[in-house]
Amino acid sequence: MSMYKYILSILIICLPVVAFAQIDREMPQWVNKLPPANSQKHFYYRVTLGEGETLDKAYANAFAKAMMEARWKLGVRVNVSDDLEALEGKVTSAINVQEQTMSIPINKVCEYWEEYHLGTSKRQIRLYVLWQVADDGRYEPQFEDYTNCK
Repeated sequence: MSMYKYILSILIICLPVVAFAQIDREMPQWVNKLPPANSQKHFYYRVTLGEGETLDKAYANAFAKAMMEARWKLGVRVNVSDDLEALEGKVTSAINVQEQTMSIPINKVCEYWEEYHLGTSKRQIRLYVLWQVADDGRYEPQFEDYTNCK
């Protein structure tokens, strides 16, 4: 009879751990495998990772990285350490990367975030954002509705 109580107590202790593991969200597929680019509609997909103490700070970081990547793809010289901090302070609703006469439209498609703790008390947010980015500033992209955000 004592073996029965022992097994039952182990099950009772492990049950909350199993329940917590099921609550944990699974990362969406697009985080690790980008959807294919659509060269006929003049855009490609890009995922950026932003981190911060709040969701807003993580979004500003992800947005700044998306802008810098688009500038870099155009061949514009980018100084990562200086530009990232400057761009994070200038997040606006107009999502365009402009360099002289060229404008690169960027469309936010999906986002996925998770919270983790550094040490015992410092909270961090890790935010993944899927963007549609125009592949060239000379053509107007025809962004598609992307509904597979899971």
